[in-house]
Amino acid sequence: MKDNLKIVVRYIKSYKARSLAIALSIILATSLIVGIGTLSRSAQQADVDRMKRETGADHVYFKNVKRNQLKSIKSSKDIKNLGITSYYASTDVNEKLPINILHANKNYLTSHSKLIKGRFPKASNEVVVEKWILNSMGLKPETNQDLTFKLYQKENPETFKVVGILEDRFIEKQKGMCEIFLNLNESKLDNFTTYIEFNEDSNINTNIDNIAKNAILDKESVRRNSMLIESTMKNGTLDDSSKYTAIAMSLFSGIVIYSIYVISIYQRIQEYGVLRAIGSTNFRIFKLMFYELFILALIAMPIGICTGMGGAQIFNRSAGNIQFEGNIKVTPFVIPDKIILLSIASTILIILIISFFTYLKIRRISPIDAIRKTFGTNKNVTKVNSLISKLTLNISVTKSISAKNIFRNKKGFIIIILSMSIGGIIVIKDNYKSSFLDVQNKSSQEQTYMNADFILSNTFSNETGNNTSFKDIKGFNDNQIDKIKNIDGIDKVKTASILNTRIEVDKINRLDYYEAINSTPYYKEYPLFTKNNTTGKYTLKQKLRGYNDEMIKSLEKYLVSGNINLKKMKKENLAIVYVPEISKTKKYQKTFTHGKGTPVVDIKVGDTIKVKYPNGRIDMDLYESQKDNYEYLEYEFKVGAIVNYPFADSSTYSGDDGVDVITSSEYLKKLTGVDKYNLVYADLNENANSKKINKLLGKIGSEVSGTTTIDMMVEKENSDKMTSRSMIYNYGIVAIMFIISVLNIINNISYNLTSRTSEFGMLRAIGISEREFKNMILYEGILYGVLSSIITIVSGLIIQFKMYYLQDFASYGLDFTIDYKIYILVVLANIIVGILATCIPSRKINKISIVEAINITE
Repeated sequence: MKDNLKIVVRYIKSYKARSLAIALSIILATSLIVGIGTLSRSAQQADVDRMKRETGADHVYFKNVKRNQLKSIKSSKDIKNLGITSYYASTDVNEKLPINILHANKNYLTSHSKLIKGRFPKASNEVVVEKWILNSMGLKPETNQDLTFKLYQKENPETFKVVGILEDRFIEKQKGMCEIFLNLNESKLDNFTTYIEFNEDSNINTNIDNIAKNAILDKESVRRNSMLIESTMKNGTLDDSSKYTAIAMSLFSGIVIYSIYVISIYQRIQEYGVLRAIGSTNFRIFKLMFYELFILALIAMPIGICTGMGGAQIFNRSAGNIQFEGNIKVTPFVIPDKIILLSIASTILIILIISFFTYLKIRRISPIDAIRKTFGTNKNVTKVNSLISKLTLNISVTKSISAKNIFRNKKGFIIIILSMSIGGIIVIKDNYKSSFLDVQNKSSQEQTYMNADFILSNTFSNETGNNTSFKDIKGFNDNQIDKIKNIDGIDKVKTASILNTRIEVDKINRLDYYEAINSTPYYKEYPLFTKNNTTGKYTLKQKLRGYNDEMIKSLEKYLVSGNINLKKMKKENLAIVYVPEISKTKKYQKTFTHGKGTPVVDIKVGDTIKVKYPNGRIDMDLYESQKDNYEYLEYEFKVGAIVNYPFADSSTYSGDDGVDVITSSEYLKKLTGVDKYNLVYADLNENANSKKINKLLGKIGSEVSGTTTIDMMVEKENSDKMTSRSMIYNYGIVAIMFIISVLNIINNISYNLTSRTSEFGMLRAIGISEREFKNMILYEGILYGVLSSIITIVSGLIIQFKMYYLQDFASYGLDFTIDYKIYILVVLANIIVGILATCIPSRKINKISIVEAINITE
């Protein structure tokens, strides 16, 4: 073995250029796998961070936990963070904001938010508050101020001292869920809610089951964060997608290494012939090749690993920083240990396979043929030349020679064309995918009604208990709306008055969708619909909405049938009806793209519909549970238009699942006497001061108890940035593959040309001019580019077509389109790469004298 290693080391030193080429191929292969793996691993971490932001950082929470059960939970293993809260009280309905006051431990506060000013509470009346809540109360985010509230079902008001300011929590802020926090003293309480984040390398679902079992908690007490758990369990693992990607990348990199190494072997075949002639066995030749590649791999792999991670880090940073609210930071750079081990294993396996296949090639060549370099046959070349001759009868001799030369080595030709095609195919695929990601992001914003820069909402009634009318909504009056409109920087103000009503329908087209909703815990108690077994009709919760002109104009985009006549809507009972559509391809999911879903009811323009509401005062809890027997009156409307998206919603009562009737604010006021607006959307001018406007809107919002003021600009910006991050990951992978493909192409084409140096010398000797020689080489490069472009275009169209149907692009309202610009760009890139790959070695060949060129044997 020592003798073999000495020979290998000498060989590496003697042929530095060739050894460098082999090492470079291994570096590129390793960097490819590690680079893509690093980006994929970072993408996994980014997905976990996104889930934490959108669904909360806890994997599970347990409610109604007693003190003895809490001790059992604390003793459980694999807990990374344990947050504990306990309900204290809620503000009375007539207070400025509906606020839940909770006891909370420090772990809960630091894991869900961040203390940005002051300290955590200690005394019994000290609290910490989020910035947006103080803003909604018209207060500055300052400590040492007192908050006095009348509490629900408590006789005397209580005063709390603000000792700390918390960073806004994304989920609670988006939902308008107001909470302030007292100190938690476990010894004085006996009803807790625990929030648990587990170690990510543990079996989270098993841990949850064990805690529930050991603490004797019933199923109703357990609330899993399923989406975060799924994302966490995938984080750092080699899931099927990662494995398939690794296999594909290993095969691709194997082709690259093999193509470069085989060329090197053919150049050194004489040396191997000499070794065999003096007594070396074929197996010894195999060991020499394996040792050589292995030594080069030991040098190249660390460089490849560092290069791959470094390149991935550059792309990771170029994705841009996303500053989340709360304690979630910018996605960190993640070192993928499993991917690194996979790349090492893949490289060694590739080396072994290459050595074996090369050994098989050499074994078939006699030592004498190897020394003389007379191995091989011209049979295939003759067949190819005969075919090409027929196809190139009407072109010049030099172009005919170029065509024959391209096809004379079928394996080399296939490798070159595949290398040139793969990069373009992936660019087309990712470009198509990125266009979908952008639409998906906008659709997500649409589904969560992020349709304004600022949203002021109030979902409460003026009265509670059994003294409520469905007309008694809290909201802004006309004077307050004028104040908002007059704020410097406000562009448009859209208002809505939303009343909770009902409608009777004969048939629901997608009853399975509504039955699925009714089966969830909340709707079991407060059903979305009920069926009258006597009449067979369905009573469906829905909303009667009064929109101002600006809000109504926003519905034009979602018009399904009919037309919107603002003048008539202000004077008569002409209404717009929002009819939800349930996706035809995705079960239990709405779609806001007309034609891609099934309307839940059969209502047409010109029909007359009736909205039911209770006559007189009611018990709201009884009303929403549909267990009442109130006397009902009806409002009758004529359907003037149908839309499949209501544009604005408060996400309460029936959400956006009801068949809602939309009329003008003026007509609603005339019909019901309602003159308040409980939902306000405000859009800013381009150069407006958003921070200043946020404070002013918060101050106006604080004039109406129960109002939340939410700045949606940051949320939309972060959502857009996260989509951009995903796109950059994809393009990073494409860039790494493209670089390796180009180097492989140049290597193969360069060898294909330099190995024919003698032939080119003969052509020059019989009189071919320098210009004709350059044109011949140029034509060869163009031919490579054109042929690879044909494969790229055909493959790209097939992939696009499959993606369109398999990933259900149609459900987002996307037609099958072809981005001609990207196809043209890919074709030009292929041709340019082909030209560059041929021009670089042609200049070197042209500098060699004719006699020297003829005498060269490669």
